[in-house]
Amino acid sequence: MLKTTLKTDCSFIRKNLFSYQEKQLPGDEKQKFEDHLHSCTDCTRIVSEFQSVAAIIDRKKADSPNPFIQTRTIQKIESVLERTPPAFRRFLQPVLVSFSLIFAIVTGYSIGKQIDTTNTLSLTRQQDIETMKSDLNIPDFTVEENSFFTTP
Repeated sequence: MLKTTLKTDCSFIRKNLFSYQEKQLPGDEKQKFEDHLHSCTDCTRIVSEFQSVAAIIDRKKADSPNPFIQTRTIQKIESVLERTPPAFRRFLQPVLVSFSLIFAIVTGYSIGKQIDTTNTLSLTRQQDIETMKSDLNIPDFTVEENSFFTTP
C-alpha cells in the first residue's frame, strides 16, 4: 500500500513540476509536493535537475538581444532623415555622390599611371642591362648549385 502511495506521489511530482517551478501550486498541493520531496530522493533529484535546466534557460534568455532594437534604430534613422532639408536630399546628395565617384576615378587613374611609369622604367633598365651584357659578351650568371666549387 505504501508503494502505491509513493508511486502516486511521484506521478504527482512529475505532473506538477512546471507549476511548482512557476510557484503556481495552491498551498495544500505545494505542501504535499514538498513533503514528498523530503521523503523521495529520486523526485528530489528530478526537481533539482529541472531547476538547474530552468536556470540555464533563464540565463540564456537574459543574454539574448532586445528584438525591438532593429525597429528603434530604423525609426531613429528615419527621424533624422525627416529633419534634413528636402533640397539636400533631392539635389545636393546626388551631386556629392557624383563628385565623389569622379574624384575616385581620377585618383585611381593617376595612381595607375604612376605605377605604369615605374614598371616601364624598370623594364627599360632591364633591357639596358641585357644590351650591355651582349655588347660586352658577358655570359649569364650560373646557378650556384652547378658551379665548379661545389663538392658532390
